[in-house]
This record gives sequence, C-alpha cells and structure tokens, in this order.
Amino acid sequence: MRWLARLTRRGHDESKAVTFAPGFWEALRPPAKSGATVNATSALECTTALACVQAIACGVAMLPLDIYRPRAGGGRDVATDEPLWGFFAGQPNEWQTWPEWIETTLMHAVLCGDGISFINRPNPRGPIRELIPLVPGSVSIEQRQGYDLVYHLVLADGRSLTVGREQVFHLRAPSWNAYSGLDATKLAREAIGLALATEEAHARLHANGARPGGILTTEQRLTREQVDELRAAWQQTQGGLSNAMRTAVLSSGLKWEPMGMTGVDAQHIETRRFQIEEICRAFGVYPAMVGHSDKASTYASAEQFFIANVVYSLGRWTRRFEERIRVDLMTREERQRRLYAKFSLQALMRGDARTRSDFYSALITLGVLTRNEARALEELNPLPGLDEPLRPLNLATQAEAEAALRAKQAPPAPSNDVGADAEGKAAAIAAVARAIGEEDPALEQKIGRILSAANEARIRGARDALDTVLSQLETTP
Repeated sequence: MRWLARLTRRGHDESKAVTFAPGFWEALRPPAKSGATVNATSALECTTALACVQAIACGVAMLPLDIYRPRAGGGRDVATDEPLWGFFAGQPNEWQTWPEWIETTLMHAVLCGDGISFINRPNPRGPIRELIPLVPGSVSIEQRQGYDLVYHLVLADGRSLTVGREQVFHLRAPSWNAYSGLDATKLAREAIGLALATEEAHARLHANGARPGGILTTEQRLTREQVDELRAAWQQTQGGLSNAMRTAVLSSGLKWEPMGMTGVDAQHIETRRFQIEEICRAFGVYPAMVGHSDKASTYASAEQFFIANVVYSLGRWTRRFEERIRVDLMTREERQRRLYAKFSLQALMRGDARTRSDFYSALITLGVLTRNEARALEELNPLPGLDEPLRPLNLATQAEAEAALRAKQAPPAPSNDVGADAEGKAAAIAAVARAIGEEDPALEQKIGRILSAANEARIRGARDALDTVLSQLETTP
C-alpha cells in the first residue's frame, strides 16, 4: 500500500527477518480433549460461536455513532465542525464502510481478545487519513520495561513493521495482563470443541448410516459370505440420506425389527443443547439472542432478554469502543476540548408503536421533550411552533408553590393613599357616565352622590347585622 512506503521513509522499525503467516501459531494449538481443533477460524464453524460473535459485532455496528462537544451550561452538540467528525462521516478506508469496520474490529476482539487497526496519520497532530484493520495473528504486542507498548505487525507482503501505541487503534476484551485481551477461543476451547465434535458425530451418523434404524433377522443359518453380501446390498439400497424412506423388499424369511432411541442417543442431543448455553456463557450473550430458548419463554420474557442484551452484552462493548476512540483516535487538543464519541442505544431500545406513543406523550406533557424532539426520535422533520416545551397548569416547582401559598395567606394591605382612592373613585364615575352616553360634569356629581349613598347604606346594613348577631350571642344561654 502507499502508506507503507511513507512509513518506511519516516523511519519506522522495519525488518525482513523470517516471519510466519497469520494463523500459523494458531494451527499449532493442541486440540481440545474432544479431539476437535479450536482456533479463531474453526470456532466460527460452530454455529453458536458464530451467532454470539454476530450478535455482538452486528448489534454494535447498527448503532448510530457521533462525535459530541459538551455545552458550558449543560447539554451537548454534535461537533460537525471538527475534523474527527468529518472522518467518521466518510469511510475508515477505501474498501470498508463504518459498520463493516466496526463489525470486523469487534469480531477480532470478541473471538481473539484484540481488535487492532493501523492508524494512517501523516501528521501526528493532524487528521486521520484511514484505518487499516489487521487480522489476528499478524500482530504481536510487547510491553517493554518502561511499560511502553510496541506492536509488531506482519504485513501482507511478508515484511514486519514495529510501531508505537499512538499508531494503532486497539480494542481490548477483558484483560489479565492489562495490555492484551483474553482469547475466548483459548479459554472456551473445550466447550467449543465439544460442540464441534458432537456436531460432526451427528453429521456422520446421518451421512453414513452409522446407527442402524433396525436390524434384519432370519431363522436360517447364514454363512459369513451371505451376511456380507446381505449387508452390502442393504447398505446400497437403504443406507445414507439419499436412500432414506425407500421401500425395502425382504425375502428368504428375513424380518425387519426397528430399534428405538436409546438413553445414550437422547443424552447426545441434550449435550448439543447444553453446549449452546455453555458457549453463550463464554461470550456473555443471552441464549435467546442466538435462537435458543426454553419452553417457559414468552414474548414478554423475550422482550426483557432483548433489553438485557443491550444493557449487559452490547453496553460493555460500546463503552469500550467509545473510550478507545477518545484515547486512540483523538489528539490531545481534541481531548482537552472534551470531545467524546457516543453510540445511541435508543435504536435497539425502541418499543412497539403504542408503547412509543405513550412514552412520548408522557414526556411531552411533563415538558421533558418538545414535540419536535419527539419527531426527531421518530426520524420526522421538525415543524414550526413545536420547539417550546409544554408545561401542565397544575404543576409547579417547590419554590413557586411556597410563594403562591404565602401570597394566598397574606392579609390585604390597608391603603393610606387617599389621593389614590379618590382618583380610583373619579375614574369609576367617569366610566359609568361614558357607559350611559353622557359626559356632563353635573351628571358625574350626581352619580357620585348616588354611589356614596349606596356605600353608606351597605355600611349601615353591615353594622346593624353585626349588632344583631352580638345581641343574640349575649341572650343565648
């Protein structure tokens, strides 16, 4: 590749010593106790291991990924003006899309413990040009005395290249030595090997007719040659999948006695079922995610399995991926500006249409979401006038509620402003005059006298009523 020549000119440690092709050392692994050879390639031939890897790799790859910048007062914005966001908006290299690169990296990390890509960055402080994924077995990691990590790469043309930590993207599985991830194909070798061995035994059973469905009996005494001829003829016409369900014609007193399934056969099938659960445990995937469920499972429990898969199976890998992007792909200046990468798990947590409708309705009513934000979650364009949060009339903060209670309980303040009362009375008189269509000053004076007399009458009536009540209280025993 073009970047190889540039790396050589920049003084990287390149060697032409004898190297081995990727997978050479894996082929030298001892077989499992079941006799099956287990490595990264053969493990994928086990359907359960393949399904577990796909459940994690494809599940994370389908999630939206963005680069964010935090706001000073809280919240965040998509950092569309940053070079790193532009890199993620394009392609990681010339032949892969971002979901494909994420799938490849996660498959390597889940199976072998390390998902490694070479970072082609011409300027150490400049933007990234491309990410080149490296196959497991073509990279060896060395931790030197100063705890610095160096990566020994075997290139496609057989040459080796040694680079520093700042030039690789390294997604680790859970690690024991803190610099390389645990290899699941090594640790779960026996579980995967037994699954491969039982599957092969079952396949040979059907291909070769190793277990007879019954036996031929006769009361006549047969010679060895006759037995061999009868066995060969029966195998030719009835053995194997291609001859299944064919009609058998018996003569010379031969009888067919079918054989039922023995306890060993039933245990063989149960072993295959149990190995599915064992391999799922090794990869941290719920059996329901690989199509294995018990009879007690219902649609309701399956939904909880899916949520648990997002939280416990995918969540730990998305968190690792986000941190490796921050550490390996961001420059020091970008980290100082607190940029960060984030997967959106909402894509996998969506409920059915009715559940989403109730969810949005509750959040919009409480003012947590605006109506346009809810539309954005449903991938709908915003509408004008729907950006303001709604607020229920019967809800208030504690401070607002206490202020309203104090205002309600406080007595009305007496007014000592005679001028203000006079101005208010004059304004009321003028309003009545305008209402009846005349603005004569004499009429206004007359209205004023009438209102004053009415007020005096109300005051006298209230005083008389109070005197009556007091007198009744005095006379009441």
